[in-house]
Amino acid sequence: MPYEIYKILHLTGIFLLVSGLIGLLTLVWSGHGLSGKVKTFAFITHGVGLLFILVSGFGLLARLGLAQQGLPPWIHVKLFIWIVFGGLIALLKRKGQMGWPLYFLMLAIFVTAAYYGVYKPV
Repeated sequence: MPYEIYKILHLTGIFLLVSGLIGLLTLVWSGHGLSGKVKTFAFITHGVGLLFILVSGFGLLARLGLAQQGLPPWIHVKLFIWIVFGGLIALLKRKGQMGWPLYFLMLAIFVTAAYYGVYKPV
C-alpha cells in the first residue's frame, strides 16, 4: 500500500483512540453510568483506534525503510506511549471523575507522541 494510505489509516486510528478516550472521560466525569451501548462504543473506538495506529505505524516504518535496520530509539518511545494509551482507558473508567488532571495528562502524552512522530529524534 502507498505511504499516504498508511498515513490516513494512522490519523484515523488517532481520531478513534482520542474520541473513545475523551468520550469515556466525559461520561465518567459528568457522573453518567457506563453501561450498554455507550460503554461499548467508547471501548470499541478505543480498541479499533489502537489497532489502526499499530498496524499503520509499522506500515509507515516499512515504507520509510526503517523496519529492516532495526527499530530506532524513537520507535521504542512511541511503542511505550501506545501501551500507555492502551491502559489509559482503565484509568479513565475508574478515576474519570478527576477530570481536568486526566485530560491534561492525555494531552501531554499525545503531544509527546506527536513530537516523536514528527521530529523522530535520535
